[in-house]
Amino acid sequence: MANFSLPAALLLLASLAAPPTYKTYHNARFNFRLDYPADLRPQPEADNGDGRRFVSADGQTELSAYAAYDALDGGLPAYRRMAREGWQQKHATITLDQKTSTGFALSGTLKGRVFYEKTVLKAGTLTTFVWQYPTGRKAAMDPIIRHTIQTLQPGSD
Repeated sequence: MANFSLPAALLLLASLAAPPTYKTYHNARFNFRLDYPADLRPQPEADNGDGRRFVSADGQTELSAYAAYDALDGGLPAYRRMAREGWQQKHATITLDQKTSTGFALSGTLKGRVFYEKTVLKAGTLTTFVWQYPTGRKAAMDPIIRHTIQTLQPGSD
């Protein structure tokens, strides 16, 4: 039997429960920003400069953040419908479809993974982030997603 002291066990538990540290991603083209966990690996910026993906070391958790001009001139219901239909075409189960005062949020599951998508319309620009991760990580991801929501600063013209 291993000799494991109570203080060492408490220290180990505290380190496992420690909140993640964050870095801030700033998109120069659309001037939006949001925080992401520092242990995610930033992928190269998209060729058109609209955003970036961030991936965990095991490749199982990813965050995509991007923006686009509002080609429908305030057509949030249409963007929400298109996003929902995109997930449904992939055979996702949608468990959250929420209209907000500035955009919308969608969440659900797809092939054993959770997705959470949030879009905000501000000053003619749609800013979106999408989290995708294994369903077994939901409890750990909930506070991280809340942090992303709280730190999202959509760009402005």
